[in-house]
Amino acid sequence: MLQQNTTKRLGYWLLHLHQLFDATTTSALRGVGLTRRHWQVLHAIAINVRTVAEIDAAFAPFLVADRAGSYRPVVEDFLDRGYIAVDGDTISLTAAGTNAHERAELLVNAHAADQLAGISEAEFLAANDVLARIAANIEREHRV
Repeated sequence: MLQQNTTKRLGYWLLHLHQLFDATTTSALRGVGLTRRHWQVLHAIAINVRTVAEIDAAFAPFLVADRAGSYRPVVEDFLDRGYIAVDGDTISLTAAGTNAHERAELLVNAHAADQLAGISEAEFLAANDVLARIAANIEREHRV
């Protein structure tokens, strides 16, 4: 198996992981009626990302991957579910939204623990650091 893994390059693993994260996180959240993207937007609102523009900026790479112009439809879905209140452009969780976030967070945390089994915190942080530096190098080189 190790030999096979060494023949695949970084781009393969990044895309493969993205697809796996989307599919398995959505599966883990099925019982609470959320997708991975729903979870990300709900969590962003829970940690005080307060407008659709801020949500879109926070998840810009996912907008490209999802071929979406905005996550406004997810926010509107949350409004229909009673998870959020909107005052002008400002979004906040309702009691129902806080409850939904807490239930989903338990599932996401358990799922993350499974995904990271056998990987130390130091290894995880090192991998994250390496990926961030690669992104910075590419952004600097291509003025992205």
